[in-house]
Amino acid sequence: MKNYERQYERVFTGDGLIRKKLKFENISVYNNIPDSVDKYQNLYRKTLSDFQKEVFDYLVKLFWLMRRFCYSDRRRIAFRGNGFYMDRAFGAFVRNYIGFDNRFWFSGYSPFNKIVGYLDDFFVNFDEGNPFEENYEYPYQYMNFEHLTLVYQMPERLELLKYGEENKIGYAEFLDYVLNYISCYNEEHGDTYSFIFSNSFMPYIRVIKNKRRNRYKKK
Repeated sequence: MKNYERQYERVFTGDGLIRKKLKFENISVYNNIPDSVDKYQNLYRKTLSDFQKEVFDYLVKLFWLMRRFCYSDRRRIAFRGNGFYMDRAFGAFVRNYIGFDNRFWFSGYSPFNKIVGYLDDFFVNFDEGNPFEENYEYPYQYMNFEHLTLVYQMPERLELLKYGEENKIGYAEFLDYVLNYISCYNEEHGDTYSFIFSNSFMPYIRVIKNKRRNRYKKK
């Protein structure tokens, strides 16, 4: 992976950009509990970090269980697209014999779909171990689910995440780093990536086939 120097304007970070949306000094805490904005910020960050690690542990276990399912001497391997009869049988099994519906957690727009797509990269022998007896530990300290979701379609996603982890890059800064990366990459190789941003879903990078001109302004 080529680490491009910054060529394009920041979109998500920078004091001027942030202050257009938020003046930090105007933040306060309801009823003064916790008793400072710093404590509130740290508690919020720690709670979300702990939550994601707990969720990751359950995603590992659920995905492992899904891939144990066999029907008519065939094993269900893929997250979806295992064939109509296999996926129908599995859905009926979970609804009628487990008492839940996988679609609640893993519908087409669920962010969890993106996270489980990394599990074979994180754990080479994923199916051969047992997450109920072994520790399948989340591999990052600084890269959270939002980082992973941003680059999940990109072939160099693990390299981008490694760079972010080694440089302790926060989410907003990572958005600008990856945006600059794909803009420079497109300039060098032709339009390959598109930055998708909407009010209804988190930003992510889409691999594109039809060439389009980059719409981000160069410095």
